[in-house]
Parts: sequence; C-alpha cells; structure tokens
Amino acid sequence: MRIHIPRVGMIKKQQFDIVKDVSIIYGYNNSGKTTILKVLDDVFHNMLMERFIRGKPGEIAIYIPTNRVIVSENNTEEYQLKDYEEFIHYQKDSYRDYSLHLKRLRDQLMACNAIHAFIFQTIRKIFGINLKDANGRYSDGIENIINIYLNIIWAMTWDIDISSLTPKMFTRLLSQKQVIVMIDEVEMFLHVNVQSKLISSLKENFSASSFILTTHSPLLLTRYQDCQIYEIVKGKLEEIECDVYYEDLNTIYEQFFEVDELPEQFREAINYLGDLALTGSGSDIDRKEINVVIKRLRTEYPNLCIKYNAIITKAQNSGDPNDKN
Repeated sequence: MRIHIPRVGMIKKQQFDIVKDVSIIYGYNNSGKTTILKVLDDVFHNMLMERFIRGKPGEIAIYIPTNRVIVSENNTEEYQLKDYEEFIHYQKDSYRDYSLHLKRLRDQLMACNAIHAFIFQTIRKIFGINLKDANGRYSDGIENIINIYLNIIWAMTWDIDISSLTPKMFTRLLSQKQVIVMIDEVEMFLHVNVQSKLISSLKENFSASSFILTTHSPLLLTRYQDCQIYEIVKGKLEEIECDVYYEDLNTIYEQFFEVDELPEQFREAINYLGDLALTGSGSDIDRKEINVVIKRLRTEYPNLCIKYNAIITKAQNSGDPNDKN
C-alpha cells in the first residue's frame, strides 16, 4: 500500500510504502514521530471517508496515543455508531477526552464475556500474572496494554453486536479483521522483557492487521524479524535496509541511536591491547607500559574489563616466554 503524506508542519511531503505488517519508526525527541502518526491518521480517515461517500467499504485505521493511561471515573452511556462517517467523527472527538473514551471501552467491551476472557488471558501471557478485577487499577504498563488491546478490538467490533459473541467467534474475528493500528511510543511503561515479545504478541493476536509503531527502544527494533524500520530525520522517513533482527544491542545503540558503546579512553586502550594480542610476543614489547594500561582499565572500568577479559589477558601475556599461546 502506498500512502501519500502531505507536508504538515515539520513533516515533509513524501510517500510511505507499507509492504510489511509491521513498520517501526524511531528518532530523536521532537523529530516528528508523534506528528507523522497524526498526519497518517488524517490521511487514512480521509481515504475512508472518500470510500464511504462512494459507497465502497474502506479499511479502518486507528491511532492510539499510548502515553495516556488514566481512565476517567465518569459514568459512560451505551453508544452505537451507525456508519463510517460517525465512526470517523467519534474517533476525532475522542482525542479531546481520551480518558473518557478509554472508560467507554472498559465499560462496554469488558462486559462481553469473550472479550473479558481474552484480555485477562493476554495479560497472563504477556506479564505472567492473573488479573482479578476488570475495573481494578493496575500498573501503568498493564493499563497501557489493556488500552492498546481494547482500542484494537473496538476498531474491529464497533459496527457489530458483541453481546452474542462466543470465544470461538471472537477468535475468528480477530484473525480475519484487517485494521491499520498506529501506536505512539508503544514501549511506554513496559519492562524490557515485555518489550521483547510485544510485537510478536500483537501479531499473533491480530494476525490480519498492520502496525505502524513509534519507539525510543533499541530493543524493540531487534525483536521482530519481518518488519520495516525507519528513522525520521528532519521530518522525513528514511528506511533502514540492514537486517537488525537480534543484532547486538551495543551495535544498535552506537549505529542507530548514536550512543557510544565504549568510552573513548577505554576504546583507545583496548585497541592498543588488541593489537598487542594479535602480534604476539616480542622483545620490543614494553611490558611495564602494558601493565600500567591494564591496571588503569581495571580500576576505572571494571565491568568493561570483564567483557574484554580475553583481549586483556592475551595482551598481558605478550612477550612472556612462558606463554604457550
């Protein structure tokens, strides 16, 4: 699917090709990650409205601002949207009082036994805990996942009567219904263990849907194989074409997030020791200097020395006639 993104604020005019079920966007703070999801939300809504006017079915897209987890205490009333036009207008209005929208989802969707059981089962699978009360207040991470899942389910069920849904019918619906799901900072409030399996869980539960996610998490970039990864730079999406599936996280930090893997002083010293380890023994090796360097590293960077112990030990033995290696 090719999406034409218009110029809006800091977002440049560009084309966005959705060729895989999962697209992940990362970038600096204030680089435009949230803005581009909002622009895409408008684009998808306009496409849906145009198809509705022509009397043709359209694909539902839903934007989930995950940094809002507070659920309103206000009482909600039963509502029924009659067509795509009402759906689009309601969704736009929901952003003004998103807490009330989340409360509606809790009140109405969780009243369905099939949905209630599915949400509890999902939390047990992802977090390894059993929820006892659908109306209870849990950690922000758990609340965030409940909100994400209920929003997706709502996008799939807003136009059907859920009161008669059986678990089997509901499971079939989730696997067949196609929704484009946009989630801002999907890793918000989540432990890294949960982050590592989050995308796989979403795709397993909503296998026919597509996901566009923004993140600050290096881990998230490496834990789902079949995805597109983009960096947003100066308002434009730049695709990362190399394979990062289970790539070393130090590499991800350094190459993608510009965070140095090693302090410069340690890097220079370990490169020096590495050269000595490769060249082996020799009479011109200054063992005193080597010992001074190693002592300083072990004093200032003990954790890194554990990781690079093989190189340090090899360099320390350079020039030693008793070294058999």
